[in-house]
Amino acid sequence: MIDELQPIPWRYTDSGGVLQWAWVTDHFIARIVGHEASGEIDVDRRVMRNYRWELADLIQRNQDLPRVIVEGASRTWEDAEERIKENVGKAYDPRLGYRAFCGSSTFTFDLASGERIDVSSFLGTICNVTVLVPGGGERVVSGEFDVRNYRWIVSSRDGSFEVVPEHVVRITNRSETADRAAEIAYSPTYSGIGRIYREEYRAGCTGKPGFEAGTVDHAGAERCPIHERGISEHLLK
Repeated sequence: MIDELQPIPWRYTDSGGVLQWAWVTDHFIARIVGHEASGEIDVDRRVMRNYRWELADLIQRNQDLPRVIVEGASRTWEDAEERIKENVGKAYDPRLGYRAFCGSSTFTFDLASGERIDVSSFLGTICNVTVLVPGGGERVVSGEFDVRNYRWIVSSRDGSFEVVPEHVVRITNRSETADRAAEIAYSPTYSGIGRIYREEYRAGCTGKPGFEAGTVDHAGAERCPIHERGISEHLLK
């Protein structure tokens, strides 16, 4: 990982009420453009309406012009710079050296749950990744975790799975799962993953049939009086 984050060498210009910051390299041009709010008069500070940002590739051009890879809008300059870091870190080969400027932003992703997380601590460890599948169900993929550009790679003896982070409900490190499993080891039906138990669904259970046959998943449900008696409350989150 990056020991010390280097500041991006932004080139700043100010013309006609439009403020622009540009990061120009041999491989891309990144820009943040700030627009002042109309009608705002303040001699002491400038009030910005929003910031537009974009990342344009110089390697594979579009009709000899920089090819826009991604663009967006942010309420603050800091958020716009964060989005630039995130996309530069993911889009370009780490051997080019840009991760020295991007740091952990390279490994920050938005999940299906709405949560935005840094997954750098999971790299190289055995993880359980819960993903959404067509029809509204969930599937748990387990294996060694890695990041490849905008995708996650989960590898095991069964092969390597490419995971779209936007389809992920949660990711759990095996060591965390082991701690949970140890605390509720008295339950012979516990699967060791999330709140899934190896048992058929029956009346009184607050869960629902799991993705795998013969399992019951209690994700998001109230404490189950059948499977989860005596378990600490924080383990049910």
